[in-house]
Amino acid sequence: MDGHRLTRSETDKRIAGVCGGLGEYFGIDPILIRVAFVLLALMGPGLIAYIVLWIVMPKGQPGVAPAAHPRARVSPALHIAEERFARGEISAEELAQIRTDLTRSA
Repeated sequence: MDGHRLTRSETDKRIAGVCGGLGEYFGIDPILIRVAFVLLALMGPGLIAYIVLWIVMPKGQPGVAPAAHPRARVSPALHIAEERFARGEISAEELAQIRTDLTRSA
């Protein structure tokens, strides 16, 4: 185990930090998880699942973001470049060059 634990987020929370914690752990945007919980709440089990996770998940460290999943933090510039590539606005070579430039500067 690499020390990466599933905890409620203290840095990215709206109600209890459940969605922020899940997003940090799985490397997913917490907004997508929040939308999924809202949809599940409209269908029935979402609210109960959220409350259960709120009770079961331990609190994260206040003010300290846990070590994120390797894909959790994508540079905004890289995200924009990937979106442009998906729309066909830039080539694969240009995307690779952008990735290289961003990793070199980090």
